[in-house]
Amino acid sequence: MAEIKSAIELAMEKTKDLVMDDREKRSLALKELAAGMLTIYRRYREGLSGDEETKAQLDALECDSAGKRKIALDIFADEFAAGDDIAGMAPLFSFICFMVDEKASRELLAIRKECLGELEKIRSSIRSRITEDLAASGIRGDSVEPNIEAWPIWKEASADVRRTFGRQIEKWKEGLT
Repeated sequence: MAEIKSAIELAMEKTKDLVMDDREKRSLALKELAAGMLTIYRRYREGLSGDEETKAQLDALECDSAGKRKIALDIFADEFAAGDDIAGMAPLFSFICFMVDEKASRELLAIRKECLGELEKIRSSIRSRITEDLAASGIRGDSVEPNIEAWPIWKEASADVRRTFGRQIEKWKEGLT
């Protein structure tokens, strides 16, 4: 009498001779490594692991340092593109500094410092302009504190600085390879 097989049994029979070639294995290993590094970064960003623990976790990953650095730079590019607040990206910059040499770390942190300085100059300029515009409308006093981030002029100016900063980071990344 014929035996009735489940869908899983049929699938297992049809795929029992399938194997991954070396290229597929490398690709899968890289994806797993990238996912592991992203997890390490997120734990670091959220303050769930400190500097030493994060460095130890990165060192424990089975990959050469150039491969780790490439994955870290990809994470950096993705996270930078997704974020709005450059000042709040301090953990991202610290994480990348774990993966590059001291000279590259200093260069990256100098770029960040320059960008934050530029943003602060623009913020101050826009604040005074908004305060003057409000005063001209009859809204003035010590308790008037404009929400700079809500004004379109700030959004446009900060986006310009982010684009410029992004180009500087791309040049920095090209210097690493």
